[in-house]
Amino acid sequence: MNKYDGKKLLILGGKPIGSCELVKRAKQMGIYTIVTDYLKESESPAKMIADETWDISTSEIDQLEEKARYAKVDGVYTGVHEFNIRKMIQLCPKLGLPCYCTEKQWNQLENKQEFKRACIEHGIPVSKEYKEKDIQSNNIGEKEFPVIVKPADGSGSRGFSICSNAHELEEAYQKAKQFTPTGSVLVEQLMDYRYSVIINYTVIDGLVLYSGMSDKRSKKVFDDGAPIMSFQCYPSEHENQYLSTINDSVKRMLTDLKIKNGVVWIEAFYNNGTFTFNEMGYRFGGSLTYYPVEYFYGINQLDIQIEYALTGQNATYEERKIDRDHLYCILPIHVKPGVITRIEGVEKLKQKSYLRNIVSVHYLGDTIKNWGSAQQVFAYIHFVAKDKESIINIESDIMRTIHVYDEMENEQLFNLFDNNCIN
Repeated sequence: MNKYDGKKLLILGGKPIGSCELVKRAKQMGIYTIVTDYLKESESPAKMIADETWDISTSEIDQLEEKARYAKVDGVYTGVHEFNIRKMIQLCPKLGLPCYCTEKQWNQLENKQEFKRACIEHGIPVSKEYKEKDIQSNNIGEKEFPVIVKPADGSGSRGFSICSNAHELEEAYQKAKQFTPTGSVLVEQLMDYRYSVIINYTVIDGLVLYSGMSDKRSKKVFDDGAPIMSFQCYPSEHENQYLSTINDSVKRMLTDLKIKNGVVWIEAFYNNGTFTFNEMGYRFGGSLTYYPVEYFYGINQLDIQIEYALTGQNATYEERKIDRDHLYCILPIHVKPGVITRIEGVEKLKQKSYLRNIVSVHYLGDTIKNWGSAQQVFAYIHFVAKDKESIINIESDIMRTIHVYDEMENEQLFNLFDNNCIN
C-alpha cells in the first residue's frame, strides 16, 4: 500500500515557477492535489493538471484555513514564489500541519543583511557593506564607488542598481525601497557579478548534507539593469577548493541557525580565487536545481519537501556523490517584450537525447515587458553534455528548435549565452 494513499496536498499558487512540477510529482506519488489561487483555470497552469482547484487567493489565510479543514487537507506546500511561501508558513500552524520553516527563520534567512551577519560570525567572507547613516550623511567617498544597491529581502534582481556617484546612490536607494516589504535596503561594494557559484544543501532532521555546486555566469540585459543568470553548469570547477576551505563552516552556520529540515541554496561570487558569499535561499531557486542535485547526489529534494509537508518527517539519506561522465547545464532562454502568441518546438525539444527538463516560467498569452530581470526568462532548459564543445553545439540546437512569437509574428526568444560562459 502506498503511504500517500488518500493524502491531500494543498498547493498555494498555480502559475509561479515550480507549481506544475509540484503537482505532477505529487500525482505520480499517488497524492490527491488541490491548487488554489485567484486566477481562472485557463490562466493557472497547475490548476489545469490538478485533481481539484479552488478559486481562493493565497492571501486569504482565514478562508483557506476554513476550506482546508472542511476538505481534510493533510499538507500544504508551494512553488518558489516568496509571497506564497510566507502564506504557507502562516497557514500550516493554523491547521496544525507540518512546515519545514518557521516565520522567524524565514524572516532571518531571506534577509540579506541577517545572512551576512551569520556569515561573519562563522568566518565566512562577505562583501563590504555601507551603513545607512553613511549614506544619509554622504560619507561614502568617491574612491568607494561603484557600489550596488538592492532590497535586503527581495528576489529576482528587482530593485537592483549599480551606482557610480552619490547622486545615483540616492536615487537607487529610493528605488530599492519599492521592492522590499520591510523597507530594508542593502548597499555593498561592487563585486564582479559575472562569476559566481551556487552551493546546494539538503537538511534532514538537523543533518546538513552537501548536495552539489555549480558555476554560474551572469550578464545584464541593459547597461543599467540588474545582472541575471546567463548559464549554470554542474559540477563547479572550484568545488574541491570550496569543500576543503569553507564547506565545514557553512554546515556549522546552518546548524547554528537551527535549520532542521528543508533545502538551501547559497550564491557566492568567485573572484581572484576567493569565495565571497552574497545571499541564501531557504527554498528552491527559480531554475529548480533539485534536478541536478538528484542527478549527482541521488537526493530528490522535491520528494523530501512533499514528504515532510504531509508527514512531518523524512527518510534518512547519506551524503554521497554519483560518478557521472556528463556535465549538467541550465540555460535560461529569455523573451523580448510583447504578448506571447505562438510557441513552437517544445515537443520536438523534449525528444532530444541531451534534454533533462524544461522549467517553464511564461506561457501562451503572457504579456512581457522590458523588465531587464529574471522576469523575462521564458524557460530554464536543463541538459547534459559531455564537454564544453558539446555545450556550445547543444545551445545552438536549442535555439534552432524552440521559437516564441509575439502578436506581430516577431521572434521573441533570445539568450545571454556566449563562449565566455564556459571559460
